[in-house]
Amino acid sequence: MKVSIYLALTIYFALFFMSCESLKDISASELTFKDANTYSSTYKNNTVVFTSNDIKSYNPLSAELIFSDSVTVSKLKNYLSLTCYHDTDSLFSFRLTSNIMSSIVNDLVLNHNLNDGKYYFNDGYPEWIDNIGTTSLRSLNKLKRAAAWERFIDQLKLEGKYK
Repeated sequence: MKVSIYLALTIYFALFFMSCESLKDISASELTFKDANTYSSTYKNNTVVFTSNDIKSYNPLSAELIFSDSVTVSKLKNYLSLTCYHDTDSLFSFRLTSNIMSSIVNDLVLNHNLNDGKYYFNDGYPEWIDNIGTTSLRSLNKLKRAAAWERFIDQLKLEGKYK
């Protein structure tokens, strides 16, 4: 009798811990955004700035990234650029910009539009530049990150954050 109870408990705990391990794998597959550059030496490189848990939704039509809370938004002002990871894979990097910058960026940006207070992913900054060299470079950079961007979108869809 004692042996069968011991065996049943062993099997129960083995199944329990196996399910915990699979839950660990699922939670580990979230998107993580780490700093690549900061404005201040106070922040260390490779620090997690936010995760997909901090993202409320992404709108593909407007390219708006909506955050769950203002804490995440307030952290962004301390960084120049971030890198998006899925598990341990680096997907892409992007610059953080705002619509008062005087510089030009011809790669992915997360632009803080100060007119409406929202954040938008764009293929460059400022978005309205329309000359052959800039447009070609932005298109080429977009093409280079297409597979990584698709993984990013697939993960957002999986988490129900692609609206």
